[in-house]
Amino acid sequence: MTVKELITKYEPYMVEMRRELHQHPEISLQEEWTSARICQELESAGIFYQVVGHRNVVGVVDSGKPGRSIAIRADFDALPMDELVDLPYKSKIKGAMHSCGHDAHTATLLGCGKVLNDLKDSFNGKVYLCFQIAEEVGAGADEIVAYLKEQGGVDEVIAVHVLGAEEVGTMVLPDGAMYAGNMGFKVTVKGVGGHGSRPDLAVDPLRPACDILLKIQAIPVNRHDPFETVVISPCMINGGTKNNIIPEACEIEGNIRFFRVGEGEELVGEIARMAEQIAATYGATVEVSHSSMALYPVVNTAESAQRGRALAKELGLTVLAPPNPNLASDNFADFLQAFGGFYASFGAHSHRPGTSGNHHNPTFDMDEAAMPLWGEFLAEYAYRFLQ
Repeated sequence: MTVKELITKYEPYMVEMRRELHQHPEISLQEEWTSARICQELESAGIFYQVVGHRNVVGVVDSGKPGRSIAIRADFDALPMDELVDLPYKSKIKGAMHSCGHDAHTATLLGCGKVLNDLKDSFNGKVYLCFQIAEEVGAGADEIVAYLKEQGGVDEVIAVHVLGAEEVGTMVLPDGAMYAGNMGFKVTVKGVGGHGSRPDLAVDPLRPACDILLKIQAIPVNRHDPFETVVISPCMINGGTKNNIIPEACEIEGNIRFFRVGEGEELVGEIARMAEQIAATYGATVEVSHSSMALYPVVNTAESAQRGRALAKELGLTVLAPPNPNLASDNFADFLQAFGGFYASFGAHSHRPGTSGNHHNPTFDMDEAAMPLWGEFLAEYAYRFLQ
């Protein structure tokens, strides 16, 4: 049988799995049930697998013949939010929802695994089926990359993501930069608490915090090369417990989006220098910390992306002109930095009443008709790559 025939055979399975996963979402770093469920499905399909790191699962379809190797990645964490639309497969878990399509990524990769396992006698080398935890909080990818390196590495790694804004049958696969790197930061401004009636006897941390927030947000305009895209977004400010108490501290948290490797750390340093100087003028002090959500930008290997676009057109998909690089982030970048390959987006806009294609929104849903399209694309690409 061909890849297309097998994808058609397994389409009902992929849809059923997607709905089961959708009903049982687990937020990042809590994916116990989902990880175990993936293991059950791989075992049922006769596909060897290992649990890697903190509940990542990597299946291996091995032809038993020497050749190249390729990895396909799917993430499976959900988001901490309640689903608002009464879908037939609505989330059963309060405070958790698959509002970014990771359930469909995982279900489709399970289907691809079945397809490639059925065809393993007709190709050489290995396929690694990489199911990743905690993409939304920047975890999981490094553990799988380390595992793949221990196995001798792979020649390419590929993945797709749902694109809720575009129609089924479309895809985006650019050369070069696709998504930004993402560095989280936290600025803690420390003062001296006191009574609101005597600010002269206290050091109010709120005023320097507000000043710092406005100044660091302006770094891309005032202190950065305008030809290199950077966004600094302070998204939280927290301080105080009552309207007549000057607090001891105030916290600012946000994120930095960038496209040049290493720029996240550089900008954290700039934030720290600026915050220290501003705080000092108010008699306050600061502490600045940071965490990497996506250490690298997502950069597709041009040759791999070109092969992917050619295959997509052959399969009858509409390849959309790539927009400007997206300032969203994804630590699939770790895979591309290590091995090369591509990340593609597939249109899956939902027309179900009451739903939207807005990712991370409580009304998010997708058209499941897109799943066999990207399933065929991934499986066919891997199959040809290993021939």
